[in-house]
This record gives sequence, C-alpha cells and structure tokens, in this order.
Amino acid sequence: MTQASHDIPLLEVRNVTRRFGALLAVNDVSFTVRQGEVLGIAGPNGSGKSTLFNVITGIPFPPSAGEVLLAGQPIHQMRPHQISRAGVLRTFQKDAEFATLSAFENVYASAVYCGQMSRDAAQAAARQALADVALPQERHGQAASNLSVFERKQLMIASAIAGRPKVLLLDEPAAGLTKPEISGLSNLIHTVHGRGVTILLIEHVLPLLLKVSHHLMVLNQGAVIAAGAPQDVVRSPQVVEAYLGKRGAEL
Repeated sequence: MTQASHDIPLLEVRNVTRRFGALLAVNDVSFTVRQGEVLGIAGPNGSGKSTLFNVITGIPFPPSAGEVLLAGQPIHQMRPHQISRAGVLRTFQKDAEFATLSAFENVYASAVYCGQMSRDAAQAAARQALADVALPQERHGQAASNLSVFERKQLMIASAIAGRPKVLLLDEPAAGLTKPEISGLSNLIHTVHGRGVTILLIEHVLPLLLKVSHHLMVLNQGAVIAAGAPQDVVRSPQVVEAYLGKRGAEL
C-alpha cells in the first residue's frame, strides 16, 4: 500500500446537498471519516441527519449535488445495492426486519444479498454476527416479530454486519431503549467497532455519543454547525443554542 493510499479517507462526503423543491434538507455538507473511526452525528429533529444517511447509501435517493467517495472511489451515482455491496451498510430508525422470518434467517438473508456469499459462508457469517451482538442462542430461531425491542436492535445490527460492511451507518439505535439497554448498546457498538468496522452514529442520546464517538458533528437546518472533539463540540455556543439548550452547561 502506498503512502498516498494511507492518506485517503475511508469515507468522504464532498459538498453534498439534497433538495426537495425549495427545501434544502441537506445543505452543502462535507466531512471525512478515516478507517477505524466512530463519527457521532447529532442535531435537532428535522436537521437533516437521516436524509444525510439516505443520500450516502442511496436509500431511497441520491444527493441532488455533491459527491460521496468510498476509499477514494465515487459511489454517489451507484444504485443502492451496489453501494451496500461496496461496503456501506445502514440501519434504520424503524424496524426493517422480515417479521415472519427467524432472527437467523434475517441475518442469513443479509449475508447472501449484501455480502454475496455462498450458502455455507452466509450461514457462518450469520452465526458470527448474532454472536457478536450477543443475541442469546435460544432466540435465533424466534420470529423477528417475537423479539423484544432491544433484541430487534441486536438483530438489526447483526443483519448489517453480516454483510461485512467497511462503513456501518447506525440511525438512532438507542430509540425506545431503557438506560440499562443503552449501556448494552454501547457495549455492542464497541464490539462491532472492535471487529474493524468504521461507524457513523446518529443519536439523540448524548451520553452515548460522547462515550463511543471519536469525533462529533452537529447539523442544524441541513448544515454543519460544529465538528470536532465531542467534548468541545457540545460546548460550542452554536450547538447549545440550536440543540442542547440549558443541558449544554451540564455536560
């Protein structure tokens, strides 16, 4: 590997914009993420966070302008399945599993489709992914609809990592969880990161973001208003005004 390739970010977003008529949902956003990093993304509701994930993954639409590069190669004009197979996978705020399939079958399907694996390789990848997220063995055969809220989060992340992502985008995974479950989610994110997966994490639970993120970026009205070290970002006057309010003084 050349010195130049070492300098290329794993994921680079360049001046990305997404318009819906006159509405600028994502407004000229640029950032880089290097291999092995966890980038936290915060912002008030409607600030463009999930729309940013949409345009990065092409699900359900590409950017109106700008570029997305994976290891220096443009992916923003690819179809969603091509982006996922290139190594950029995501989770969603709402449950997206096949409700009538078992947990194992859900993860196996992801390994086959996203990872393009053989049957044996996909089965092995599914077992490993379920072990990585610590879903109990006795729950693997349960229909997804019968799993608890936290177990469905485990399943969602297992399905994503079974596709062997280079970059994993997690969209508010702590939504609906209790404090003990959020602690479990933090451990889960550390485990996935420890397997060599680079992570982008959208979250409203600031203690979780501060605990797991190497860098933090805050959006407001579709634009980046602050980025940098998490503890510095949450104390930014712009961030306090736009998002944290009085809580900023407590962090």
